[in-house]
Amino acid sequence: MFTQKKKQYYSNILGFKNSDDFENFAKRYLKYLQNQTFTKNRVMAGFFILLEIQKETISKNKSLINLENIKNQHIKKYSTLILDLRKNGSGSQSIEKYLYENHRVKVSRGTIEKFYKQNNL
Repeated sequence: MFTQKKKQYYSNILGFKNSDDFENFAKRYLKYLQNQTFTKNRVMAGFFILLEIQKETISKNKSLINLENIKNQHIKKYSTLILDLRKNGSGSQSIEKYLYENHRVKVSRGTIEKFYKQNNL
């Protein structure tokens, strides 16, 4: 149906983590639109299919950590630790201090907060 490059491009535009989710969306939407009249409501229903697939993907991949655009090697190395500390109620400053005291790693508070935002915390 699409080349791999186009699948990846459309996946990025629609907010999917991988091209398989886009493939799933395209197949489901095509089945939904086939053999029936093409109306505005049918097109809008595609957005609900899109949201449903995104929610399924998020629930499947909750353990996946988004490391896109993170250049800091320490954030990459200690990403699970940072997210665990955050889930336990620690703030950016306390995580910054914890990393320095226990691992001798200096990471700025802003970098940690940017990492939170990318992982929807």
